[in-house]
Amino acid sequence: MITLEKITDILKTVKHPKQINNKAAVLIPIVNVDNQLHLLFQIRSHKLKWQPGDICFPGGKVEMEDINPEQTAKRETCEELGLSSNEITILGQLPKFIATLGMIIYPFVGKIDSIDNLKLNFDEVESIFTVPLEWFKNNQPIHATMQVGHKPDNDFPYNLLPNRPKDWQKRSEHLVYFYQYNNYIIWGLTAQIIKQFIDTIQKAT
Repeated sequence: MITLEKITDILKTVKHPKQINNKAAVLIPIVNVDNQLHLLFQIRSHKLKWQPGDICFPGGKVEMEDINPEQTAKRETCEELGLSSNEITILGQLPKFIATLGMIIYPFVGKIDSIDNLKLNFDEVESIFTVPLEWFKNNQPIHATMQVGHKPDNDFPYNLLPNRPKDWQKRSEHLVYFYQYNNYIIWGLTAQIIKQFIDTIQKAT
């Protein structure tokens, strides 16, 4: 017979492994270009299956060997740009947030000493470019609304739930931001992080 005591004892033995599948960290790299602060961006390699050619910050998923998300941000930046960790100085962290698909994002702001001798990992990074920080302070992004929904697949047991709609159902909506700098379109998650960063520093100045 199942009792509350047995349930309690069973739950005490359940192990809780470290959860990293839904965590990622990115670095907002600040570099000095002609005595002016710039943000550095990557163009994702067209070899990649996920968002090839998109513009992003260095970063990626938290791995088991990472001590914390800050280490993830530095490790990924080193791997993608060909830097050593001592060439990156973490200046601080922005509040974490949950992306549309449930990924927890940890954004860090860091200074990169020099970009003169980068060795890009071309399997992940096609090229880089920089944008003056002042440009973002003086140019608001445009935005559009993205709707998120769901639709039951063909194997859904409608006979069990006869009132269940078969069409797409709106679940939520959120703003998607877009920055256009010269011929570059910076949008989506990267633009959201930029806006959060710019809003944060402008409130303090």
